[in-house]
Amino acid sequence: MAGIRVENIEKSFGKFKALSGVSLEVRDQEFVVLLGPSGCGKTTLLRIIAGLEQADRGRVWIGEREVSGLPPRSRRVAMVFQNYAVFPHLTVFENIAFGLRMQKAPAEKIKAKVEQAATLMHIENLLGRYPAQLSGGQRQRVAVARALAVEPEVLLMDEPLSNLDALLRLEMRAELKRLLAESRTTTLYVTHDQVEAMSLADRIAVMNAGQIVQYDQPMKVYQEPANTFVGGFIGSPPMNFLRLPVEGQQARLASLVLALPSEVSGAEVLLGVRPEDFEVYTDQRPQSFPAEVLVVEPLGPHLLLTLRFGEQLLKATVPPDFAVRPGQTIWLKPQPGRLRWLEPTSGQALTAR
Repeated sequence: MAGIRVENIEKSFGKFKALSGVSLEVRDQEFVVLLGPSGCGKTTLLRIIAGLEQADRGRVWIGEREVSGLPPRSRRVAMVFQNYAVFPHLTVFENIAFGLRMQKAPAEKIKAKVEQAATLMHIENLLGRYPAQLSGGQRQRVAVARALAVEPEVLLMDEPLSNLDALLRLEMRAELKRLLAESRTTTLYVTHDQVEAMSLADRIAVMNAGQIVQYDQPMKVYQEPANTFVGGFIGSPPMNFLRLPVEGQQARLASLVLALPSEVSGAEVLLGVRPEDFEVYTDQRPQSFPAEVLVVEPLGPHLLLTLRFGEQLLKATVPPDFAVRPGQTIWLKPQPGRLRWLEPTSGQALTAR
């Protein structure tokens, strides 16, 4: 196995700059997710690491080897694509064996490795079938088994679950986490699905406009977003951002006075708070502020409330048996340890005092 290191990768397509000085390190046996919206550069970065695209500038290492100028076959990586890319004219066995045959492995080794990979993916009883006889989930398992059979130093995955229905995606997510923990393969995984990223990753690299804007453990990214983009992209519903006036080193939220980080110097500040980080009451409580209920959405385990505070909208979640109706005034108490302060112009997080 091996880690991945990229330094100052830049890539343009005509006048469009897909990557701007991207650097990233993935430790040996780590599962890292590249997360971001369409067009942010995550697939381009993955393809540069695989050797399917050439960077305009920058270097790539896999383990101790610099592979920047090497073709894909010499990089000891395997890639799983969004559309499975299984060969329709080959059986499941031959699909899994394809990479091993390209390496001219002996027949005994091919048989052993195919059976081992198929067993790991729970498709050992499908080896004689053709892809047309398989479900989407089974075809995806074949693609992953084919990648693992060649024992790559690094496994690269480009949105491999996005073509599956929601229930199957949930099942495959759990399978992938188990499988890659067992195989101990260094994995770089691309997705725009924040739930996938949160559930699978050891660390998440959040990308936007060709740059990595935050790289950390999933809960750190969720609880302490580096800027308004990360807070607004991760979380369903996303983080609330309330624009509050500054008085000295304090911010005013209705009748509440909240302490601020020492470097705040402007007239306003953004308060970031997750919808689940409010205590919600039907009557006024100490350290709470009022908001008008606009919409109540039952979502099974909780109700999602859309609220108006002055001219600003925000979201809050409450238990499903919480008695509330549109037009009602409720009271919100933000949990002090869960607040995130941000600079309103740049959107960057402010350091806690």
